[in-house]
Amino acid sequence: MKLFGILILALSFSQCASMKMDTQPPFKVENASYSHITGGQPGNSVLNLMIEITTPETVDFKNVYFQNRITPAVIEEKGGKQYIAARYKTSTDQERKDLVLSSDAKAEFGNTANETKEKFPFELEENEAVVSYKVGEKIHYYKIKNVKKEKQVFMPMAKPQN
Repeated sequence: MKLFGILILALSFSQCASMKMDTQPPFKVENASYSHITGGQPGNSVLNLMIEITTPETVDFKNVYFQNRITPAVIEEKGGKQYIAARYKTSTDQERKDLVLSSDAKAEFGNTANETKEKFPFELEENEAVVSYKVGEKIHYYKIKNVKKEKQVFMPMAKPQN
């Protein structure tokens, strides 16, 4: 029984150690801001996080963690500047799946169970984000503080494509 307790304790410490934040990443964050974008299509809304970075070397960015959401990091260049872009769908119907509800079990064949969401691994303030990146075979994490909130953007309705 003692061995089992020691094993559980060792595993929990190794998990915490793997989530340790780096203080000297191989990139520099110049600016970070986010805005909510609404429109274009009915029910469409996105949380858009843009992190301006400079880096002397290529960095293998993995994910961006922000406001209890996780998304893959996308590298973009605009106006000669490099950004980590993270776009999170916040539409109210984004989780909805087409389900067939019927008293006939055969009609419901093909329905799938709801997928479980990945547990958010960090406790962050509303204006904090974490970027994960890979160096060799190890995943590293860097916390960005003081992410600025920009004004909400309203997009015009898109015309139907016929």
